[in-house]
Amino acid sequence: MGKDDKLNLIIMRDDTRVRRYRLRVAWFRFFLYLQIVLILAAVGGSYAGVVYWGQHLELMNANKDLRAQLSDQSIQLERLQNIQEILKTSDPEEIHSLFSTVTKERQSLPQVVNLQEIFVAKDLQMAGVANLQLRKAGEDLRINFELNNLAEETLSGEIKVYFITQEASVLEAQGEESELSFTIQRFRRVNSLLKVPSGLDLDTIFAIRVVIFSNDDEEVFTQTYPVANILTS
Repeated sequence: MGKDDKLNLIIMRDDTRVRRYRLRVAWFRFFLYLQIVLILAAVGGSYAGVVYWGQHLELMNANKDLRAQLSDQSIQLERLQNIQEILKTSDPEEIHSLFSTVTKERQSLPQVVNLQEIFVAKDLQMAGVANLQLRKAGEDLRINFELNNLAEETLSGEIKVYFITQEASVLEAQGEESELSFTIQRFRRVNSLLKVPSGLDLDTIFAIRVVIFSNDDEEVFTQTYPVANILTS
């Protein structure tokens, strides 16, 4: 086609005469490109609308959260202001007495006990404890158990016993050195008196911890035993 070529557009209907229109090719191409541009613009606008609407929802949720936080902080601020007004208008001695009472009440509350710190255990398979028993000996306690050598050679070292109170305090028990130090090839029976520290009631002892050390001060065995499970008459 030449530069001035035209397209013939014929419209025919049954009840009207035939209509013929002449349209330049350039105009036809213009309208065709215009339709493509409009379609692309519509697609782009739809995508942008979806993206911006999602961002709008996120901003609305963030604004809602900020409003809730601001409301909570306003309530807390109002409470603090009320407390400040009370402190300004109250007798200092009365306030001091009140805080002292609260502090004493908090100190009297039972302390939280960490059971993981109480029931520690360690076993290097070098020494073992079997048939452990505990019995009262006047105001003190007596412990006896079978100490087994699990190593392939002679095992030497010492044994330490600790009292663990109901408040999770750990106190080392004073035992008989001749019984709590050892050099064994297979096994031996340990039978030692344990001195209870002065001021410590036997009923407050919750458990005992047995720790076995080798000659080079390496901890090879640690186990904690509740007194209720090992105490005999």
